[in-house]
Amino acid sequence: MSLRIGVALVASVVAFSSSVIGCASMHGEEGGNEVTVSINEIPPAVRASLEHESVGGKITEIERETKDGKTVYSADIELSGVTWDITVAEDGKVLSKEKE
Repeated sequence: MSLRIGVALVASVVAFSSSVIGCASMHGEEGGNEVTVSINEIPPAVRASLEHESVGGKITEIERETKDGKTVYSADIELSGVTWDITVAEDGKVLSKEKE
């Protein structure tokens, strides 16, 4: 391998690594504020929604986070062999429900 190709290869790797790290940092600014909480630490309206969504299944994890300046709760629910990620607003409104 010539020196010129080696230098170009190293420069490409460094540029790619920097862009990946930059994207990860940007994601951390928007998200990355998740805190695991127990069912006893969430508002009653959120608890009611999660319990309704998990009938016949099991809530395996709940996280509290801030999105667009608002507190939301994301829960992983195992139901009939499928894991669901459910996001609920503080008032109990289900914002999203996705298979993982």
